[in-house]
Amino acid sequence: MLSARITLLVVSMAMATVAIQPGFKSRITQRGLDFLRDIGMTELKSKVSSLTIPDQSGSAHIHHIGHIDYDLKNMRITSFNIPTSAITPKPEVGVTISFQGASLSLHGDFHYKYKFIKDHGSFDVTVSEISTSFSIHVGVDESGRPTVSSSSTDCSFNAGKVSVKLHHGASWFYNLFRDQIAHELQKAINKEVCDMIVKEINGDLSEEVAKLKVVIPLKDVAEIDYSLVAAPIFDSSINTAHKGEVYAIGKHTEAPLPIPAIPSDPDVSRMFYMWMTDYVANSAGYVLHNTGFLRYNVTQKDLPSGGKISLNTSEFPTSSFLPQVTKLYPGMMMKLILNTTAPPAIATNSDKVIATMQGDIAAYVIQSDQNLIYLFTLGVDLSLSVTFGVNQSNLIWNSTYESSDLTLVNSAVKGIQVDNLKTVLPLAMKFYLIPQLNEKGKTGVPLPNVKGYKFTNPSITQGQGFIKISTDLSHQPQASNKLRFTKYERGE
Repeated sequence: MLSARITLLVVSMAMATVAIQPGFKSRITQRGLDFLRDIGMTELKSKVSSLTIPDQSGSAHIHHIGHIDYDLKNMRITSFNIPTSAITPKPEVGVTISFQGASLSLHGDFHYKYKFIKDHGSFDVTVSEISTSFSIHVGVDESGRPTVSSSSTDCSFNAGKVSVKLHHGASWFYNLFRDQIAHELQKAINKEVCDMIVKEINGDLSEEVAKLKVVIPLKDVAEIDYSLVAAPIFDSSINTAHKGEVYAIGKHTEAPLPIPAIPSDPDVSRMFYMWMTDYVANSAGYVLHNTGFLRYNVTQKDLPSGGKISLNTSEFPTSSFLPQVTKLYPGMMMKLILNTTAPPAIATNSDKVIATMQGDIAAYVIQSDQNLIYLFTLGVDLSLSVTFGVNQSNLIWNSTYESSDLTLVNSAVKGIQVDNLKTVLPLAMKFYLIPQLNEKGKTGVPLPNVKGYKFTNPSITQGQGFIKISTDLSHQPQASNKLRFTKYERGE
């Protein structure tokens, strides 16, 4: 009966066979582990208290009495308590989960047959002074997805005290043997519980972990790879290293870009940390540029209504800064084709995040038959200042204009003066391109997370080549499978 919330731990740990410079790192601190423990224990208590226990049947050997065939029915948990529990990292293994002083009480009905004697009644069983400790080994498969496993040597369990009381029937007689019955029950519990825990880890928990997504789609053009690339470090916290690269969907070609190093950071004041290098964003820029995703066709309908910018050749800004075009094609609408000429990139330091873009703008006039007449092509260098934030489980951003430069690449119109256009370029960027980028920034990109958990009071700091996200966690209960009590037929 393991809390499904153990899954969140597995996002933060695994063993990898090949060390690769990570683009993304994460850390879950002891404070975070304690939070997960509290959530897990609360859920475990709730689920155990409402546990439906199937009827049990079998035979037992009672010392001095012999074999007894029995049936146990209508069993229910009447109390369950775990006063002390812990989740701690275990170096080079994974995590250890332990609790002490737990107790559980059970009520049910019994029916037995001993030779030619039959009887029935009810019973109360209390198991107290329970202590257990079990470790979960965390590994990684070839795809970088975590794996979990455990064995009998990783588990210890002791039911320190078991008491049994029988009611009805000839219970006055049976209770003479209740200490023997309790002793047999105690031996059975101490023998079987670790087997059940190990089976649960290697079964249901392993299957749940196998479903964790390590590659997350970004719209229909790209996906971000959060697979594990290096062995985690288990000390007072759990530190992990992830690929952190964006690929074109179906084409996992490495971006030929440097990966900034993430310096050592001892901070453990929050529950959860993420370090995202510029490589994550720059590999995204590499993919979006090479797939043509950053090519935009702009006509008047794409501009904000009521704005200062018009693509009519006889209106501002063309009439003011490109009179040659107005003279040749008066009153005609224009079309602009924007295209990157190099992958956009960001550069982060402790003071700011600067995004740079290089591209060209090809201008055309639209004839009445919708055919285009080529006018000119401008080369644009643009710098933006970027601020990042976290919205629930997404990294979001907002961009503001920093600087720009403009060159004339080609022209079919004589006398184009680029210096005149340089004054209007910032206005065009602020009215069209930057709002487009910021609209996408409102949604952002998904950060690694587990369903049911959200980031609480996140903060972002910057370093050379990376941003650091520090956050606590909050839990929103999710509909989940109920705990199952496996029917166990015990023989001699």
